[in-house]
Amino acid sequence: MRRTVCFVDFNSYFAAVEQHANPLLRGKPVAVIASMTDATCCIAASREAKRYGIKTGTPVREARARCPGIILVLSDAVKYMNYHRRLISLIEEEIPVEKVCSIDELYAVFTGPYAEKEKVWQIALQVKRRLASDFGDPLTCSIGLAPTVFLAKTASDMHKPDGLVWLDAQQPGSEFFELELRDLCGIGANMHERLKIRGIRTVRQLWEATPRQLRAVWGGIEGERFWQSLHGIEPVRPEIVARQIGHSKILHPRLRHEDGARAMLERLVYKAALRLRREGYECGEMHIKVKSSRDMNVPSWSVMARFPSTQEIRVLLEVWRALWLERPQSLSHPFAVGVDLSRLLTHSDPRLPLFAPDPREMALSRLLDQVAKRHGAKALWFGSAQAALSEDVPRIAFQSLPDV
Repeated sequence: MRRTVCFVDFNSYFAAVEQHANPLLRGKPVAVIASMTDATCCIAASREAKRYGIKTGTPVREARARCPGIILVLSDAVKYMNYHRRLISLIEEEIPVEKVCSIDELYAVFTGPYAEKEKVWQIALQVKRRLASDFGDPLTCSIGLAPTVFLAKTASDMHKPDGLVWLDAQQPGSEFFELELRDLCGIGANMHERLKIRGIRTVRQLWEATPRQLRAVWGGIEGERFWQSLHGIEPVRPEIVARQIGHSKILHPRLRHEDGARAMLERLVYKAALRLRREGYECGEMHIKVKSSRDMNVPSWSVMARFPSTQEIRVLLEVWRALWLERPQSLSHPFAVGVDLSRLLTHSDPRLPLFAPDPREMALSRLLDQVAKRHGAKALWFGSAQAALSEDVPRIAFQSLPDV
């Protein structure tokens, strides 16, 4: 049965949302940044800013040099998530959304007669028409149509902004073969070098390689799965089992001291504990990390503890506070902090704990879960994290959808 994936990618999403929300920004070079300082980098750039070579990761100083008139806007995670929900609601009226991949990407899968090029092409055009009529410029999307998610995503990247591209897995066409290897999702710097060592230097050579050759390059089954994705066969992947749950944070300049690092870690442990419970796990190991400023000759610090498996929030906070007491006296100029909860077990797994869980701890954790679910994760905090909470600005990674 014919199968076509319709992959939708919203163009310059964060910057486009800012321009849509504020008409005074439309048609002007805009960059979204995490904090109002030249020491940071651009999270996103509008299409006007991209004409100056500004993109995600461009340092603010460089962006100002390339485009003296660039407008810098502070990131607003709540606004981006609100727009995200509205856009998803609109798209779902036109296509059967299979998966929301990130805040600016999703895809649908069509089969049978709806998967034919002429039919799915018209459906994609209707998505664009609805987006234009309900939102309008500068909120646009690029759409890729292909037999696999990988090829459809590749197609969505080929004509930006506001593109629509069909890729045939049997005859991808000259434009596809003119792409660089690094243009393909999943080929980073290391994999690029491994491909070159094997004599694969172009997309055409990659496409013409055998499953066995790619299995050798990747060092396992992932190479064969990549070959399948490239040739119109959606690979079957095993269910991903979480190995750890964690959060990390670059500290706001006003928090780059010992008390600020402690407050932010208190907050991150609390967030990680809530997420641990929400995803149905217990953990038996905690790693705490403090990275020092790159400009200071001060070593970073990390510490680990193992403990009886638990998912109770106050117990995990007590573990982290005990670890904090082990910090070196010379801990100074912290730049970033992080926490990882590992040795995960599914909470429903049968086992006999050495000590029965404290009913009061269980009741407190359930209460905190209920408050977070009903009023948001920032509705209730332990007072020791207040300094970090007041200085923190929500962030959104392009690959994740936070609850904000």
